[in-house]
Amino acid sequence: TLERLNKEVKQRADVVGIFPNEESIMWLLSAVLTEQNEEWLLQNRYLPQHTMAEIDHTAEDDVIDALPLSA
Repeated sequence: TLERLNKEVKQRADVVGIFPNEESIMWLLSAVLTEQNEEWLLQNRYLPQHTMAEIDHTAEDDVIDALPLSA
């Protein structure tokens, strides 16, 4: 993951070529990191959150059903 991120930064830096100052480099890095963060947050997951919520809710019901009834 880190190597992929470094590769993306290098590709973007190669496109720009020469940076006039340190602030412009930091701007590019922050843009790449923000974009990557959004990708990670929105990527397809093996189990979507709503599915996990259903599984969790079902597990709670199973535990309750399995408890012995007090007499």
